[in-house]
Amino acid sequence: MTPAVKSRRAPAGRRPAAARANGEAQPVVVNGHGSVADPSKPAVAANGPDAAEWREFVGRWLEAKGGTIADAARGDWEVALPENLQRRWRRQRVRLVFDPLRSTLPRGAWFTAPGSTAGQKLLEAAREEPLVTHRTALAKVPGAPPEGLASVCRVRGLTWGEPRLGPVTYERRITFHAVVTLWGGLPSQESWVVLLGPDGSLIESVRAAELSEIRARDGLYQIHEPLPAEAYERFASSARGHFEALLDEREREWEASVGRLRDEELRRLGGFFAARVEEEEERSRRRVAGADVHDLEGGDATSLKLEWERRAAEVCQRWALRTEVRWWGVTEWAWPVLELEQDLKAGAMRVRLTSRVDVARGRPAQPHCPHCGTPAEMLVRARGSIACPACAPA
Repeated sequence: MTPAVKSRRAPAGRRPAAARANGEAQPVVVNGHGSVADPSKPAVAANGPDAAEWREFVGRWLEAKGGTIADAARGDWEVALPENLQRRWRRQRVRLVFDPLRSTLPRGAWFTAPGSTAGQKLLEAAREEPLVTHRTALAKVPGAPPEGLASVCRVRGLTWGEPRLGPVTYERRITFHAVVTLWGGLPSQESWVVLLGPDGSLIESVRAAELSEIRARDGLYQIHEPLPAEAYERFASSARGHFEALLDEREREWEASVGRLRDEELRRLGGFFAARVEEEEERSRRRVAGADVHDLEGGDATSLKLEWERRAAEVCQRWALRTEVRWWGVTEWAWPVLELEQDLKAGAMRVRLTSRVDVARGRPAQPHCPHCGTPAEMLVRARGSIACPACAPA
């Protein structure tokens, strides 16, 4: 599986923005969660949060690859490289200097501040063999709200019974993290996360670097069988499809937001050239017959129209949306869930509904409509049964 990069209509002549070291443009920083860092290591660098996160990523990645890190003077690191990196870089040890204000370096040391040449080498090596993080989402107490499904589904003409909770179990879920760059007009960069269920279905998607409201620890709980490589490929294929659908919707939003600015620029350009063409045509009408020389002052009407078309095409190309997607992290989760059963009552009628509860957030899923099977925000009484408002008879 190669989850590190996925592109959609990448702009010609542009390099990916994932190698930057500021904000969202440094996607691999969070990829350092793939291993456990030694808390005795200094969390250093007194040059802003980006530098501290970068240093943490470098330490975790080197330790995950099998290297050892020792503290050196002035906050530097003495690193014993693992065998594969020794062969790659033809050295056994290296001193890493993270301070961007250092004027001189020890002999043979690497300047490893964010965006440096050594930092680029580390990023290239990290992207070649992506790490899959294993984490367990910690259960929230209480695992479900006391009112059960009533917290996520309203009813009309019905009464909820007491909820009954099953035991907490842990299921495997996968998150794919990506940085999406929208080129065109006003470039923008966004972080995205998609959470997939055991069957590859989309459970959640958020426009952020991490899932919210989650407490987690390293390692998988109650899940001992590793996923085979073909299973990761299936998850990656599903994630690509979900990203495509999400980005299609995001591109429509982007088009609506920047279309007005593009049209305004085209109107200004059209007004300018229309005035020049009108002036040229007026001069042509007043031109003295038989004159041998005439100053065209920028070209005749035909050349002006051709220039107008060329400039308009440049404006449309500059505002055309091109989307670039870079996957920077894959996390395998042991996720706590439980089954919830709850009755809906109306007189002598009782209908039992079931739902899954996300115990990590203490949030039940909406129950499915018994008629159409879609998640229901409201249920009503319908001819001796219950249904959502779309299925209920008028």
